[in-house]
Amino acid sequence: MPIFKYKGFSETGKPVEGEIEAVSASVAQKKLKAQNYYIKEIEEDSANRDRDLFPFLSRLFYRIPRKDIGVFIRSLGTLLGAGISLDAAIHDVWETVSNRNLKNIIAQMKSGIVEGKTLSDVFTDHSDIFPKVYESMVKVGEATGSYEKILNQLADMEEKNADLKNKSFNALFYPIIMVVISIGVVIFLLTFVVPMIEEIFINMNAELPLITRVILWISNFLQNFLPVIILVIMGGLFFLMKYIATPEGRLKKDTILLRIPYLGDLFRKIVVNRFAQNLGALLAANVPLLTSLEIVSGVVGNEVFRNELMAAREEIKEGSSFRDSIKNSVVLPHLVRGMIAAGESTDRIADLLLKVATMMENEVDISVKRLTTLLEPVMILLLGGMVFVILLAIMLPIYQLTQHIK
Repeated sequence: MPIFKYKGFSETGKPVEGEIEAVSASVAQKKLKAQNYYIKEIEEDSANRDRDLFPFLSRLFYRIPRKDIGVFIRSLGTLLGAGISLDAAIHDVWETVSNRNLKNIIAQMKSGIVEGKTLSDVFTDHSDIFPKVYESMVKVGEATGSYEKILNQLADMEEKNADLKNKSFNALFYPIIMVVISIGVVIFLLTFVVPMIEEIFINMNAELPLITRVILWISNFLQNFLPVIILVIMGGLFFLMKYIATPEGRLKKDTILLRIPYLGDLFRKIVVNRFAQNLGALLAANVPLLTSLEIVSGVVGNEVFRNELMAAREEIKEGSSFRDSIKNSVVLPHLVRGMIAAGESTDRIADLLLKVATMMENEVDISVKRLTTLLEPVMILLLGGMVFVILLAIMLPIYQLTQHIK
């Protein structure tokens, strides 16, 4: 449904502005008039329309950092805990938010609240920004009146998930940059340096070493077909992304990722951390186990583990215990399965899951440092080795020529 931006003033003369959801501008004006607002300007939100028409570009141009969402949720929880009404609290937070995209979302949420929706309802309306875990936990807060505690838990989750994402990004950033630099250096040498030296080799009219002939062939191939190679690579990446977007593709990708030496261990710890953090928070908020598993299966970020959790959920529905339903998991380490079993026996499963999340967070720190320490010399040797081979192919014939002259 279209979103309309408006500016005007209330019946007391106070300036008001925001966004409202309606099928047309006239309907939006009627809704605002019912709220005793007098509207001076109203127009459709083009950014919201673009997000609907171009979802891929919206993720790029209308991205909202999870850190900002965490700050918003914590601020909202603090205001509600201080006894401020929901619509007033959302308005107060809206005034302090600097991110334009998040500000638009909060304005839409405020309009929903004014129309009579609950906080969990407006979270559901924006499920692309707020995962289902928000709806479930906030419903508990609405039932118990403990808004502040629930929203602070969600803010903690956002902060820890963002921190975890940054750690995994930092672990992959260095090798990716080194690979890009290596490919760039090699292409530069083969397409600019080697062709200049090739003319000297032709004038030598001598038999070249095998390694030189191979490098010259690769150089000529790149010069003639580099645009085609780039197009083939881009096309391959496009179809690979399309395949990965399918359930079968996601399962294949995640299976391969978990089997990569060192990196697979890091990915596994990140997935377990996300699982323990989210499931622990949901169970601590008294969300039923079956509902919690269904929600967590959608946020763990790994198709292999998602299938395991859904299978475990079905076994629990049939009467199995949680510990038995995950005993054959290939993702959860033996220690974690043991802690879950202990938590189920002592009825402290939420507490132990949150301890598992803390333990996995520390393990991720150690794995990132170990991986960075290991990859740094490997990448340097790889780049140095490729450059050495090319230089050897260039210098060897020159050396042989000088020896022949002597």
